[in-house]
Amino acid sequence: MKTCSPEHALQMPCNGAAANDSFRFRRLCQQTDLPAVCELFETVFRQPMTPNHWQWKYSQAPAGGGFNVVVEHIPTGRLVGHMGVIVVPGERAGEALRMGQVCDVMLHPEVRSGIGPRSIYQRMNNALRDLAHAPLQEPQTPLFMYGFPGQRPATLGERIGVYRPLQICTEYHSVNVPPSAWSSFWKKHDPRRLQIQAQPATAHAWSDTCLNALWQRHRAQLAAHPQAYAAPRITKNAAYLRWRYLRHPQQFPAGEGGVARYTLWLLWRYRQTPLGWLVTREQPQPVVVDSCLPPGSGWAAAALRALPPPATSTPSGWVSWLGHAHATAKPTPIHAAEVPGPPFHAHWPSSNFQPGDTDVF
Repeated sequence: MKTCSPEHALQMPCNGAAANDSFRFRRLCQQTDLPAVCELFETVFRQPMTPNHWQWKYSQAPAGGGFNVVVEHIPTGRLVGHMGVIVVPGERAGEALRMGQVCDVMLHPEVRSGIGPRSIYQRMNNALRDLAHAPLQEPQTPLFMYGFPGQRPATLGERIGVYRPLQICTEYHSVNVPPSAWSSFWKKHDPRRLQIQAQPATAHAWSDTCLNALWQRHRAQLAAHPQAYAAPRITKNAAYLRWRYLRHPQQFPAGEGGVARYTLWLLWRYRQTPLGWLVTREQPQPVVVDSCLPPGSGWAAAALRALPPPATSTPSGWVSWLGHAHATAKPTPIHAAEVPGPPFHAHWPSSNFQPGDTDVF
């Protein structure tokens, strides 16, 4: 892990106006700032980060409009803070929307100074909001900003007005259920006619035709469910899936024999009609990270029931955020929250976020 060397250690006061006068809040420069921001990431989160991964995350998404604010310590020129927004295409109630996930919120340990109105954190947050909603020469699709803070940051953020809680993300562990418990669902959907098939990790297999048709069908089905239709959501078409999973910098991790990190599964009926898809990841824990399924009760459980057991033997099998009656629920430390626009969209219902909607899975 990279750390700041002693000669580069930041020696500065951490409280009061005098400290704040030593900082510049500006947009990240991709050409010159990437090595420094990757080093800051490793110092704060104690995990590796490469310029290649960073550019995939913020610059190569289908919308291509990610943006970042950095905090520069003026006397030394060092980067000591960062907030970023990954922007991907989205929609709500039939209208286009840009979905902006706020992530990689970090301050160097030596400059953390609380969350007061003149703190570095608050000034960084204000700079990000100003950048997100700066007037442009050409009108753009509305931006909905959200994030996935932990429990303590979510509580503090709600208290100081930088977060509006949306949902506590919950894990569901499937349990074995006798066939009689499925009788009403299987009268319409015989389980013997539901099959799931893994797609090879190639752009040809993750085809525009099939995946875009499934998303269009899903969008049309949601229109009959007003609560779900009114919630903001990512547009999970072929372009999004290929960027998020197939082109992920760790899709083929080193040292794992070329085994793909993410697997796309198509759910079929009668071996000819695709109904939806799941994306899974087996390491470090077998997780269903994403899905596109018909709305309505029963389909999540049906898809998980059709999914083969993970290759990694675990007592709980696949873990997902797909709530259904035949599973045990366990709240996670991850909270979904809206980040102010301004203002908050208090009348918008929450999306049913999936693990893959975060930048953690």
